[in-house]
Amino acid sequence: MTTRPAGELSRRGFLNTAAAAVGLTVAGQALAACGSGSGARTGGTPRRGGTLTVATGGAKGSDTLDPMLLNSIPVSYMARVIYDQLADFGNDMEYHLQMAESIESNGTGDEWTIRLKPDILFHNGKTLDADDVLFTFQRTFSLPGAVTVGKFKAFVDLDGFTKLDRRTLRMKLLRPSATFHTALASPFKIVPVGFDPRNPVGTGPFKYKSFTPNRQWVCERFADYWNADGPSQPSATPAPPGLGPKPYLDELVVNVVNDDSARINALVTGQVDAINLLQYAQIPTIERHRELKLLESRTGAWTGIYMNMRQPPFDDVRVRQALRLAIDREQALTACLSGHGVVANDLPEPFATGYPASLVRERDLDRARALLREAGQDGVEVELVTGPVSTEAVSMCTVLADNAAEIGMKVKVRQVDTATLFGPNFHHWPFSVDKWPPQGDFLTLMALTDLSDTTTLTHPGGADLAELRGLYEQAQASTDGTRRAVLTRKMYEIQYERGGWIIPFFANVENAHNVRTAGWPEQDFPGRTFGNGHFEQVYRTD
Repeated sequence: MTTRPAGELSRRGFLNTAAAAVGLTVAGQALAACGSGSGARTGGTPRRGGTLTVATGGAKGSDTLDPMLLNSIPVSYMARVIYDQLADFGNDMEYHLQMAESIESNGTGDEWTIRLKPDILFHNGKTLDADDVLFTFQRTFSLPGAVTVGKFKAFVDLDGFTKLDRRTLRMKLLRPSATFHTALASPFKIVPVGFDPRNPVGTGPFKYKSFTPNRQWVCERFADYWNADGPSQPSATPAPPGLGPKPYLDELVVNVVNDDSARINALVTGQVDAINLLQYAQIPTIERHRELKLLESRTGAWTGIYMNMRQPPFDDVRVRQALRLAIDREQALTACLSGHGVVANDLPEPFATGYPASLVRERDLDRARALLREAGQDGVEVELVTGPVSTEAVSMCTVLADNAAEIGMKVKVRQVDTATLFGPNFHHWPFSVDKWPPQGDFLTLMALTDLSDTTTLTHPGGADLAELRGLYEQAQASTDGTRRAVLTRKMYEIQYERGGWIIPFFANVENAHNVRTAGWPEQDFPGRTFGNGHFEQVYRTD
């Protein structure tokens, strides 16, 4: 199931292409988590224990401890701190088993058997068993707003579970799903029977201590963490062998500081040890301070501008393609990211099998103007609703508006707060923005977005939707990895030719920390910040 067709872009190929595109070297500051050069001061002796205090942006008043309601950046990475999964994608976006000892399908892909690793403890002392996995699925389907339900809804039959023994669960699906195992690896946190989000219990490296929405998380070390001696993500400063089992810290404090200037000031003045969502214009500030280090990584995460394909003027493919041809991607990369990223061509999931790297969209203003005239939309005015879903979201919309004016289209950018953006209109805005981490598989992403009846943003319809669904079902029914990649590519091609997303680039993720902390992962391809939330391998050196 990991076959990649010839000519497609591998993870390494994507990174090499990205590095060449922006003139960065892997040995330089881009991926090595380096700071201000050879004169940078290093920390002291590695030690066990202590408290790590970080400042996060991207928080909302609706933030929660419920791992099935992943509605913000800090909620996403904190879910990795408290909970764990059956399988996962590493910081390099490679699939691996996590709490599952095995996840296997029958020959037709409509029956899957999950066997758990033994002796995994929840924070309350309960041993993980098959009942907890079943309960997690049941809760996913019954909880209003659960973000993970979309990828399972078409396949999982809650009456099709059979508990073979305490550690083994067999699932008879409603229809074949060749990528069911990877759907388990995109966010799907296992919780115990009777889970209460007001007093959350997981199997992660840290256990819950306190939480105030839009203000602070506090977690403490879980001494019985099941993966304490397991491999860590690659780091420029890995923990020395004598530091003991993970996590190395006694306590993790995450303070919400949504203001970009206040967040970097907190780091510079020593109030916190690390920050995320560093603005690209703030990178020189980090480089000027010898006691600070930049933590930068390429990602497959993407901020996209979406067009509702069932509302005018975006119900006309010519209007959608005109905007895609109008945007100056190199300008956007420079203006929005200061070059810290790589140009994209409106297609997400660059690490997925079947990703068509050969589909490149060149800017063509003459063709864009002609398409608008053909659609009878020359001079049309539209409103683009945007907000701080990422560091680059608002500036990206401004670039698009300027570019659209060159083809005779007036785009009025309206900036709102996240509460408004993600409010009741979120799935119904005619023209807006969203940010997504990579799911590891394009089929999983499609189930959560364009093919979902409840969480779609672009709202494809008619023949487009029917063709996408047909290809999706064929791909899920195929256990031949090569054929599945071919079908996935056809879905990508439909998105390229007729889709509703504008994705001009893949932005690097920018974090910074002081030299009194080390062990930070040097890669974060998922783009969730703070090294994909792997605080368990961070340690102090003061």
